[in-house]
Amino acid sequence: MPKAGELAYVSNIGAAGVRHALGKPFSDPECSRYLLDLGAIFAHLPPPPARLLDLGCGTGWTSAFIALRGYDVTAVDIAPDMIGLARRNQERWGADNIEFVAGDYEETRFAGAYDAVVFYDSLHHAEDENRALAGAFRALKAGGVCLTCEPGDGHARAAQEIAQRYGVTEKDMPPWHIMEIARTLGFRAAAVVERPQATARCQYPKRGFAGWRWAKSVLRPLFFGWRERRRLLRGNHIVLLQK
Repeated sequence: MPKAGELAYVSNIGAAGVRHALGKPFSDPECSRYLLDLGAIFAHLPPPPARLLDLGCGTGWTSAFIALRGYDVTAVDIAPDMIGLARRNQERWGADNIEFVAGDYEETRFAGAYDAVVFYDSLHHAEDENRALAGAFRALKAGGVCLTCEPGDGHARAAQEIAQRYGVTEKDMPPWHIMEIARTLGFRAAAVVERPQATARCQYPKRGFAGWRWAKSVLRPLFFGWRERRRLLRGNHIVLLQK
């Protein structure tokens, strides 16, 4: 059955996995990264009130946070069991302005209804990211923004064990690839924004002051040469696409 791993993911991760997934972002060792990512997403979305489409919403914690910011959210996930968990998060956070849809985000038929579309750690699970991004393009109003926050080059290799264990799709999804597809679909502008955890590592090192190496990492963004451009285009950074 196509995408059977995604459909069965909740049952396959077991009770402990479900507790962890439901508790995100606070249950995860990467909590600080998740919260920084959401702050960066808010900084680049059109201001509320606005309509937003959250594609691949998972347990819905991102949808809940976005809704509490004042957006009317439509949240889509392929797995009905995952939508069930997302409804629990909706109730926990009191985020009434979310409509959940169980369905494949590669098959969405929304048309010109949304000010923004978000893929947060979800586009790299697509079998056909071209179709997923085409659906996002159709869903946006003229001038609307599609924002992706995805893993870059090397992710598929690093996540190979997870892909095999659960039968899910794990792809590299670097900015250059997303923007290449977006250009063919008709998006009129694109930009790459560095994920904020890179800055946070410089300002708040986990093991104290790291000397000259630390200083170089602070100064590096000031020198935007070809190496920096290559790093941004291939890394796990945020992509902004405007229709």
